[in-house]
Amino acid sequence: MTSRRALALLALLASLVTGATVAQCPNGGPRAGALVQTLVTVPGYVEPHTPGSGGPLEISASANVQSLLGAHPDLNRVTYLRTAIQKPSGAPPRAILILVPGFLGGAATFAPLARQLVLAFNGNLEVWAIDRRPNQLEDERGARHALAGVMAASTPEQIFQALEEGARFYFAETPALDINLNGVVDPQFELPDANGVSRPWVRLSQDDMRFAAYWGIDTYMRDWKILVDQARSIVGPHGLVLFGGHSMGTSWASAFAAYDFDPDPGHVVSGHSLIDGLLLLEGGGLGAGASPPPTHDQYLAQVASLASPGGPDVTLSDFQGVEIPALGATSEISGIAGIHDPDAPALAQRTPLFGAGLLGIFFQAPASNRSMVGLFIDDDFEPVAAFRASAGFSSNGPNQFVAGLFGGPPFYIAGPSSSGVRTWQDFDDPDLPTCPPNDPTVSPGCAIQDLGPRPAPTDPPRNWGVEAEVTSLDDVLHVQFENGNFVEWYFVSGRVNLDFSYGRDSSALGDESLLALTQNASMDKPVLCIGGSHGLAPLESSFAGYLGSIATPPADQEIVLLEGYAHLDVILAHQNAAVPPIRDWVSGLLQRKLLGGL
Repeated sequence: MTSRRALALLALLASLVTGATVAQCPNGGPRAGALVQTLVTVPGYVEPHTPGSGGPLEISASANVQSLLGAHPDLNRVTYLRTAIQKPSGAPPRAILILVPGFLGGAATFAPLARQLVLAFNGNLEVWAIDRRPNQLEDERGARHALAGVMAASTPEQIFQALEEGARFYFAETPALDINLNGVVDPQFELPDANGVSRPWVRLSQDDMRFAAYWGIDTYMRDWKILVDQARSIVGPHGLVLFGGHSMGTSWASAFAAYDFDPDPGHVVSGHSLIDGLLLLEGGGLGAGASPPPTHDQYLAQVASLASPGGPDVTLSDFQGVEIPALGATSEISGIAGIHDPDAPALAQRTPLFGAGLLGIFFQAPASNRSMVGLFIDDDFEPVAAFRASAGFSSNGPNQFVAGLFGGPPFYIAGPSSSGVRTWQDFDDPDLPTCPPNDPTVSPGCAIQDLGPRPAPTDPPRNWGVEAEVTSLDDVLHVQFENGNFVEWYFVSGRVNLDFSYGRDSSALGDESLLALTQNASMDKPVLCIGGSHGLAPLESSFAGYLGSIATPPADQEIVLLEGYAHLDVILAHQNAAVPPIRDWVSGLLQRKLLGGL
């Protein structure tokens, strides 16, 4: 091909990728249609022990599961949040990026990033964000009731009633926790279940979910292969199917690339042969695993124990003392309240999760509905680095500096405000306090702090650089309850932890019908890694272990570090600095694909 022909083809490609006529619209051109985000559910891998499989191994759904999903639920399903531009022409996208959320994350965590990426490609890229199987078991009736009520309300009193009814569906009042502020202890609010019986929320127990003993890496991989195959059928042989994840989702994504989908030991269908590239956001991919890993007999014994009534936990019931299902329910109600009744006293502080116990200690200062979510997720007030975003600050009251908990970074505990409730300064407020001139240990502290120069690429990972305030609290509030939700209420841990104990290679198990992580060393597709200097992957060394374990040549291993970004900023930031490198990476891969070089 002559250089002139190659340049012409690249110019044509640029117009196809952006949906623009290059000479007229160099910045991407007019919008091709309306951007939509839709939760899509399709049939998944038929795991034989799961309710709905219909075989002799099926574990029947418990009464509690049936009350939520009906008498004959089918849980062999895959749900994803599709972000796309509806083109009047009906033309398919040229690339589809499939993303796996991180620890305790739902598909909605990707909603802000997905919107920006799809708009950057003017609809020639779609983003499919996965909701793992347990999201089907979340009882969102209270949140839906609250949202419907506030949308229909015409007075502040009606808004308050809708919100408190939603909260009382999930939580019982006590003399100390008067959710509706009427001075008496009311019964829990009831709503009709799937069988028409009015009842309050019933948390699913471990024995309600014993079928999740069989929801390990193999089941998830086969669920997601269905999406990869579907995406390939849409973009065709000259389009791109890309796979990725955020945080722990990078372990899931790299597991997909390493998986052998053919149980015949003499034949391999590797996950990486089905995709065109791997995107790792704020996570270093699969690790080395345990040494030694479980034997085959130990593995089978552990699965049998997980499946037995009264056995070990199959889902994560709490994280550092915080009950996960309660966190999920409170998150949804708090998001709705933060959007529709932002300045009222925080409803969450009248629930058991934030009104008592461990979180009650950290959130004693009265807050508004809106500022309550900011105080929970902002990197200056959240003690757990994995739950942090840079969303602004609260300075209308004293802030107590804490050196750190659980091995985490320093943070502030907000004290009571003389004005009544703690309010919130948004990420773009020009009056956010900085250090210097403030001292981080002296109230009110600082929203923006310089953690020093960037270490050498090979140094052990540590945070560095000037903190960036980049995430809109309104975006955070919306993802708590829209397009699915932010928190995965029932996070499958038992079987998953067992499987991840093999790390990048499960060959020692010797049984590919159980687990087939055998193709990591042959994984040769391009990889883009993006970390945040205030997050969990702040240096090139954060990705070195995984990148050194695969066959991708160094020229196709790219690392981008975003200065000042916290862990969640990489997916939540309002004008996300991760978008340009992802856009350039996808565009480059598409050029190579069309030219036959990928």
